[in-house]
This record gives sequence, structure tokens and C-alpha cells, in this order.
Amino acid sequence: MAALIQLVVLAAGDRFAVSAAEDQMVSQIEASIIENLDCDVTPPTVSDVSIGGFPFLTQVAFGRFKDIGVTVEGVPTPGPRISAVEAHLRGLHIPVTKMVTNSVGEVPVDEVEATVHLDYTDVNTYLAGQPGAVQINPVDDGDQVEVSGIADIPVVGSQQVGGITTFEIRDNKLTLVPSEISLRGTLDISIPVPGGLGNLLPDIPIPVGALPFDVSVVKAATDATGLSLTATARDITLPEADTKPRNCPAVDIDRS
Repeated sequence: MAALIQLVVLAAGDRFAVSAAEDQMVSQIEASIIENLDCDVTPPTVSDVSIGGFPFLTQVAFGRFKDIGVTVEGVPTPGPRISAVEAHLRGLHIPVTKMVTNSVGEVPVDEVEATVHLDYTDVNTYLAGQPGAVQINPVDDGDQVEVSGIADIPVVGSQQVGGITTFEIRDNKLTLVPSEISLRGTLDISIPVPGGLGNLLPDIPIPVGALPFDVSVVKAATDATGLSLTATARDITLPEADTKPRNCPAVDIDRS
């Protein structure tokens, strides 16, 4: 019984230490996200910071944290709104002496893996303002995505164009690549157009901007609600917790 009580006490102490460290990491992660923002940009919201791995105190002793999860919302982007970035930071190196003296400073991180979520509604809002004003919609519960738009066809004139599209990653940029395109004109017929017929529906870049933790997009997938981009980074460094946005003396950060 005494051994059991001791284990319960140790576990409770471990969880209390986790909670305190999570609060400390919020400031560190916020700093890494806002350090490159301009003065007039609203900082993203950091939430759901959680430290994984048990026991936590062993991680503290060795100065290496296995996995810190975090959700970031409101990421500035030149393209469609990003609904959320869910990231896992793995292998954070913080010497125990810096932890206990609350002087963490910069934090090296071995690797980051993030999922970037974009809803179809937000992507379509962005696409509506681009040349061709194409729109996308999921089919087969998001296993495939259909694209539609208006194209100027020689002799025939303006025609509704549609078909299946894919999403490719090129040089860390998301690109909408129409394929299996058909003409859907006034005669209400579908004519397959191999390879999109040149510029009938050209490839469409969808910018996502600078993502948190310097991650680069490596893969794109779709589901019934939107796009999920997998982004990764290796050997990054989180700045000191009191880092401010560039050219700004101070900033108010939403910690809701």
C-alpha cells in the first residue's frame, strides 16, 4: 500500500510539473510564431499546448522533451484562410538548469510535423478572385475533388468547364492541377479534353504563406471538409520567450 501511495504522489507531481511547463512553453511558441510578423499583422492564436511522454520529470532531467503538441489559428496568408495548423514539435533540448532558473532562452528542436487545414469554403473564396474564377467541390466524400469554371473556347465561345483536379506540391507551393476536363456547354454534352488542352484550365497556385516553425509543405490530401497539407521541418530553433514582432515595440497576444 505504501508503494502504491508513493506512486500516486509521484504521478501527481509529474502531472503538476507538466502543467507548469506547458504554460511556460506557450510563451516560447508564441514568440517563435510572431518574430517575423509585421507591426500591423494580427498575431495567430496559440492553444492546446500539450507535452507528451511519461514520465515528464525524466525528460526534464535529461533536458530533452519527446513531443509537444500545439494548435495555431489565424495564421496570416496571402492566399485562402487557414483554419488551423496542428503541429508536433519533437526533440526539444532544454537543459534542466535553464528550466529551474526560468532562463530557457532559445530552444533547439529536432523536427516538426504539422497538418495545415484549409476548408473548401475558404479556398473557394480565394479562387473566386483569381483569373478564371474556378471553384472546387468534394466528390466521393472527398476522395476526389471536382473543379469548375468558365473557359473561352475558340469558335464556340465561353463554356462551362469542369472535371477532376489534383493538388501537387511544387517548390513548397500548393498547386491545383486540373485533369480529366470536360466541356459543358449549351448543348449539354460532355467532351473529354485530354490534359486540360493547354490553357483551357491552367494550373492554379494556391499560396499558403510562411507557416509556423519554418515548416515546408510536402504532401496534400483531401477529405469531405477541405484540404490537409502535411508540412515538416528539421533542426529549427525557437527564439527566446520575450521576442517581439519585427519593427514593433510590443504586441498583444490572444491566449484564449
